[in-house]
Amino acid sequence: MKRVLLIGWALLLLASCAPNEDPFFGRWTVDKVNVEFDEEWATPEMVRQVGAMEKNNVVIITPDSLLTLVNEGDTIQYRCRLRGNQILCDGEPWGSYERGVITTKTSSPMGSVKVLYKK
Repeated sequence: MKRVLLIGWALLLLASCAPNEDPFFGRWTVDKVNVEFDEEWATPEMVRQVGAMEKNNVVIITPDSLLTLVNEGDTIQYRCRLRGNQILCDGEPWGSYERGVITTKTSSPMGSVKVLYKK
């Protein structure tokens, strides 16, 4: 009986030491890019170039609330937090996190770019 209790305590101790990793943290890569530009403002070639640039994005989110966005050698860092499913970076909406997918959307007079990230 003592042996069973000892093994039980050992398993409990091991389980409590295992990392409890939040799925939000880690390295995210682009899964899909949707570029919707007004044809009066942008050529098909420009749309392809924007899509190709976005596909190179990598997002790294660490448990200390640092979000790092890397694209073609450029690195931008923000302090971020989740509020519901909304990702706020430096207090401003940056994207959303739902069902294991991060979604960002940027808009300009030319149109919008929607990017979906996965782990």
